[in-house]
Amino acid sequence: MSSLIFYTDETQALIATDTLATSDKICGAPFKFTTKAFIIPHLRTVIAGIGQGGFCGRWFVHINDWMVANEINSLNIHAPHSLALLWSSYKKEFTIPDHATVKIFHFGFSEENMLINSYLYSSVKNFESEAIPYGLFGKPEFNVHVSSELDKPPKDFKFMMDSQRELQSSEAKENRVYIGGEIQLIRLDKNGFAVSYPGKFDDYSADEAAIYQNYSNNA
Repeated sequence: MSSLIFYTDETQALIATDTLATSDKICGAPFKFTTKAFIIPHLRTVIAGIGQGGFCGRWFVHINDWMVANEINSLNIHAPHSLALLWSSYKKEFTIPDHATVKIFHFGFSEENMLINSYLYSSVKNFESEAIPYGLFGKPEFNVHVSSELDKPPKDFKFMMDSQRELQSSEAKENRVYIGGEIQLIRLDKNGFAVSYPGKFDDYSADEAAIYQNYSNNA
């Protein structure tokens, strides 16, 4: 699993993720650094996912290569059925157990209503489309005070993600959400996209060394 924190209002969406991917074979072992949220410029949309690793990237490729849509709300019409089919084939391809789950999030600037629109699709609900209300959301939970206006997003998101890491450190290894690498923050508004990097976590170098060591051991 991953860290995903986002804030939306009528004019903007701010989406923050970490970049650490852990091993499927060794609980919590660093596997690689990766991108967990994807910009789709021709749809004025950002997608992100939590849960089963790799599926959001596959969904991005499917949207870009195969789907006919002109903005986030037309994409929303086709997403539930397409996600369900893709998830079924993805589980078979990688022998993913039935108890595994995934959630996909879409954030887009709609030229229909000139507003930010956001949607959630969960495998637990067969990817039924759920509109996301404006506001702040974090998964896993965090426990810090954040300014309601988020007028200093990089600083705010760094505090929130540090809080997530602190809370997860007390969880059992098999239940813990491992958050690491660096923070990637995407801002979307009517003028386009901006990507920033609020900072690396304190154990970035240790995780990087472990990634290359694990790679060498399995080469």
